[in-house]
Order: sequence, then structure tokens, then C-alpha cells
Amino acid sequence: MIFWIGILVGATFVWFAIKMGFYETWAMFFNIVISIYLAIFLQPTITDIVPAAGDTPYGNTLTILAIAIASFLILHGISYIFFTSQFSVSFPKIFNTLGAGLLGFLAGFLVWSFVSLLIFITPISQNTFVKEIGFTSQFKQTSMPVICWWCDLVNTVASRQDDKYTTEKAISGLLKSVESKVPAKTTKQAEPNELVEPNKPAEPNSSETSTSEEKPA
Repeated sequence: MIFWIGILVGATFVWFAIKMGFYETWAMFFNIVISIYLAIFLQPTITDIVPAAGDTPYGNTLTILAIAIASFLILHGISYIFFTSQFSVSFPKIFNTLGAGLLGFLAGFLVWSFVSLLIFITPISQNTFVKEIGFTSQFKQTSMPVICWWCDLVNTVASRQDDKYTTEKAISGLLKSVESKVPAKTTKQAEPNELVEPNKPAEPNSSETSTSEEKPA
């Protein structure tokens, strides 16, 4: 089900992308990819500098989300001030529609994959309903490869050639840290329905009379 939700989110982004155009959609998609890359790879550095940011079960999620939002706002502001608001690039109508729609779908599916990652690294993923949606099995088959492919593409340009720290390793480290913070379920002993009272001496039944003693004549 998580895959089909991603398809619906991607289709929603297609509608917005066609209205924006290929040029603006390309700038938005680029900013989304860079923001997600920075959020995933800067999270360990932030938690090392500020250990309190990753102490709570939701600390890593909030840290990643804050980095992603801040990075996107900064990049989108820069691209708007220096590029999209200053220059207008015209493309053929067919290319503009199809190209913007394709980039919009990729952007929507990537955003949903990132949201799935944020949900997966929180204790909410241990909920029965969330597991039935597919955040345990389908996430590693659909959303995680999408994030890894785009972030590794940026990593090949941004990192050194001898750097072997991939996106998959970064996400695996997040998953391990979350598993270590999930409290173990303690088995609770079943309480008896009724309190067992100590045995009381049997009281004589008022309706029954005791055997009469013979009085001496």
C-alpha cells in the first residue's frame, strides 16, 4: 500500500508541476534532492555536536526534518532570487508539459519516500496498523531504493572518490539507532479477577439449631 500512496502523491505533484512549467519544476526538484541528501548525511554530525538532538525516540526524525526544511527554504529562496524570478526559459509546449510532469512525478515520489523514512525511524512504525500499510517490508523494497539512488547520485559529486559512506549505510545507522531506543516490551502478569480471601471459619447456619443438650433431672 505504501507504493500506491507514493503513486498518488506523485500524481498530485504532476498537476502542480504542469502548472509551474519545466524550468521552475526542475529548480524545485533539484532543491528537494539536495535537501534530502543534506538531511540524511548531516544528521550524524548534528547529533554528535548536540547529543540531546538524538536522545529521544523522535530526536533523529525531528533533526532530519528540520535540516530538510531549512535546506529547502534556503535553496529555494536562492534559486528564486537569482534564477527563476530573473530568467524565463521557454520550451516547446509538448516538452514543457511532459518534462514538467515527469519531474513532478519523480519529485512527489521522492518526497513520499522521504516521509516514509521519517515514519519508519520512529516508534510509530511498530504500530500494528502502520505495519499493515507496509512500512516494514515495502519500505525497504520501494522507498529506500529511491532515496538511495538520488542521494548516492549527489554523493558521487559532493564526496571524495575514496569515500565509501553510502546512503544505504546512513539509513541503516538510523534504523539501528531507532531499534536501540525502542523500549523492550515487558510481559505483564495477569491479575486475578477476584481477590482470594483467606479461609474463614465456617459460621453456623442461623436456620439450623444445634443439638440440644440433655439437662440433668
